[in-house]
Amino acid sequence: MKKAWGGLIAALSSNLGLRIFSLAFAVGLWLFVNVGQKPAEWPFQAPVEFRNIPADVMVANQGVDQVEVRLIGPPAVLSTVDADSLKVVLDLEGARPGNSTFRLGPDSFSPPRGVRVARVTPAVINLRLDSVVVRLLPVTVRFVGKPPSGHNVAQVEASPATVRVRGPANEVNRMASVDTQPIELEGKGGQFKKEVRLSADGKFLSFSPDRVTVSFRLQEELATREFSRVEVKARDFTGKYTVIPRSVYLRLSGPKPILDRLQIGADQVYLDLKNLKPGNHSLQLSLKLPAEIKVLEQKPDRFKVRISSPAT
Repeated sequence: MKKAWGGLIAALSSNLGLRIFSLAFAVGLWLFVNVGQKPAEWPFQAPVEFRNIPADVMVANQGVDQVEVRLIGPPAVLSTVDADSLKVVLDLEGARPGNSTFRLGPDSFSPPRGVRVARVTPAVINLRLDSVVVRLLPVTVRFVGKPPSGHNVAQVEASPATVRVRGPANEVNRMASVDTQPIELEGKGGQFKKEVRLSADGKFLSFSPDRVTVSFRLQEELATREFSRVEVKARDFTGKYTVIPRSVYLRLSGPKPILDRLQIGADQVYLDLKNLKPGNHSLQLSLKLPAEIKVLEQKPDRFKVRISSPAT
């Protein structure tokens, strides 16, 4: 019995000592963290939030989405501070179009115990509030980069072709159209279809819908080329004949690579005299050109041919 009672007294004494040691250790640690350390000054980027914005008004100026708050306190405490806990809330209930000023100071924040606000930058937030308007505007498709060599962009369409734009009146009323995000031109010729977001270009704008489907085609670049004084002859004719005039002027169009390589000779431009009898004839020129090549202009349209002897 005495042994059991002695063991109980020893256990209680041991737990009491452990508790006293733990309490002393905690107090010492707190004093080290909060008193023993030299205060430091740390910057924090505190977000700015707008609340109760009237439906017909919106913030029209930029650069007011955050402020810098410099806090002074023990480093161990500062390291636990979350910038979101320093959030600046601006109540715009009842605001009307025009300018509004909000002043910030230490009383605008609630830092942890042992920490104080040293400075707020900027200390004044000037808001420009504008009336909200909604307009239906056409979509302009933007491209970036250059098409593949010898190609250009054709048949560009956006679906839908118009979108609803909501934003500050002074911005929206100046707009003639809404640009897409730039589309990178890549690959070779062919038909393309892409879904692209619309670009607000840093302005406080919203779109409905906020993206469109763009279809376009990369085609070989069209060009024109002139051929002056091309000699006109009969092809596969062994008789005797004369031609007036003896040359033709041609202006052709088509894909640039094909047009650049095109050579004009008796196989491409000629008179067909087969089965014609001796005498005078008025003939059109025969042309044998690639299917992609079109004749824009020809001078003259017809030629006077005199056959003096038939083919042998």
